[in-house]
Amino acid sequence: MPKGHHYDRTQTRAYTSEYHRIQANVFKSLLTKPLGNYSINSNDLSSEHQKFKLINLECGVRLMTFSINDKPHKIALIVDNRSASNKLYITCPYCQKQRQSLYAIKYAYACRQCIGLHYACQSERPNERLMRRIRKLRKELWGYDWPEVNNMFEPIAYWPKPKWMRWKTFNLKRDKITELEKKYWPMVDVQMKAMFGHNFMPDC
Repeated sequence: MPKGHHYDRTQTRAYTSEYHRIQANVFKSLLTKPLGNYSINSNDLSSEHQKFKLINLECGVRLMTFSINDKPHKIALIVDNRSASNKLYITCPYCQKQRQSLYAIKYAYACRQCIGLHYACQSERPNERLMRRIRKLRKELWGYDWPEVNNMFEPIAYWPKPKWMRWKTFNLKRDKITELEKKYWPMVDVQMKAMFGHNFMPDC
């Protein structure tokens, strides 16, 4: 099941996490490599999704052609010269729009919009979204490797101030997290009682 809990609801949406994704920046080296046959190294892709031919169009644009289910799937490599980093995009074989990533489906590559995929966070309950925000703020303040940083049952009241941070800044950030956690637990309590009845975690 994708990220997020559906409980007794029937899942009707397809999520990005269920499909293998190819990202534009992986192909940046192909802008200067010789033309010819190449392969994407991934155990999650079929051989047809891995092998492609790199050609050069008359306009100077480089094109990757995959033969999937005996049909050509053409993905262009487009460089955005307006950005300082010369950002690379790949085009969707269906809508031809420039994308940062495409998804491998049974007989094709396509963008999220053409397939109709959703991000898992779009199906999150309000308390799940709030929990994700709290964890994000915790990691920004104490770091990703801080013990129990993801443990919502672990109170932050006595977690130390980072050495490089001023007390005023630290107190503001910690108070913000504490405020969000005070909103989070009543929401969880309501959800648990809705799922398991009012005898679950009875009020003191």
